[in-house]
Amino acid sequence: MKYLLSLLLLLFTAPAFAQNVPRDVISNYFAEYVDDQDFTVVYVSGKIFQLVKDAKLDLDELNEAEVEAILRVVKDIQGIRILHTDLNAMQHWKKAKSRIPTDKYELLFKVRTQDGDNVEAFIQDEQAVISELFLLIGAADNFAMLSFVGNIDLTRLSDLQRAIER
Repeated sequence: MKYLLSLLLLLFTAPAFAQNVPRDVISNYFAEYVDDQDFTVVYVSGKIFQLVKDAKLDLDELNEAEVEAILRVVKDIQGIRILHTDLNAMQHWKKAKSRIPTDKYELLFKVRTQDGDNVEAFIQDEQAVISELFLLIGAADNFAMLSFVGNIDLTRLSDLQRAIER
């Protein structure tokens, strides 16, 4: 559960620099729906994270070691993109599955329930550094696509985990 908490924390605190995000298939897919009112769209900008860091905010729930560990993990992330809709969700999931070349990624896990809900996580990595983490979620009433682009050093994730567990 703490690993999931760490991943969610990473999601909401990671810096992203829009000018550095590559124009890959996922970026193109995201761009296609960014102005579609049927979708909730989230893009996390690195500038926001830098402002929070520079402001030296008092984060009661996080101690200094936790904040430093988070900064080391997320410093090289270039972009986070999230698409979500509950309209025609399975149709969007099937379309994404047919257009995004998931064979170019390594499958981390896949979950399919009896109700037809689907969750898949993929990465592109080299040695201990992940260059992209991609999640695709499809259910009768929920479609979501999450993409983290940048360098996530797995050795730094263990530092983050230790800081959070203290």
